[in-house]
Amino acid sequence: MEFDVEEIGEEGLSFNLLLNKDQLKIDQKDLSVGIDIAVSGSLTRLGDDVFLNGNVVTCVIACCSRCLDPLSLPIDSDFKSHFISSSDSNLSRSEVELSASDIDTEVYENQQIDLTQSVRDGILLAMPVICLCAGNCKGMCTQCGKNLNQGLCNCLNESFVDPRLESLSTFKNKFLRGG
Repeated sequence: MEFDVEEIGEEGLSFNLLLNKDQLKIDQKDLSVGIDIAVSGSLTRLGDDVFLNGNVVTCVIACCSRCLDPLSLPIDSDFKSHFISSSDSNLSRSEVELSASDIDTEVYENQQIDLTQSVRDGILLAMPVICLCAGNCKGMCTQCGKNLNQGLCNCLNESFVDPRLESLSTFKNKFLRGG
């Protein structure tokens, strides 16, 4: 996903790409791209600065935060990036210091802009913090680890009371007896 800066004219450069799902590595545990990635957008140039407005559409395979079953999450995310030339500061890509306000700023070298990191960021930023297979997911048994969506386990019974809540259980029983 590289573009030559010289190819970007005054009117900008629009693009539509379809990337094979294996071309983009997410580098996150238990997260992978499930289908091919559609990337579209436009590049505009102002001197040596290049601005990207893009959209990424794909589907990622993640794990449910409660029961750890795999689930498929659709992604349709807009993203922006600002590319600056490494020759502006006479530093290599690894030596450029960016501030917190430059979160969407990337550095390019040799007049080549690589959109890979911007697309990856667009996908990761569209991911929910907590992924659930269903809104009513019951999770896993805290004692044996069985997926409670598939049925109750043998260790799940009312005699188990979290020691931190034992005094509330006593209060509840006293309240139900009317005393």
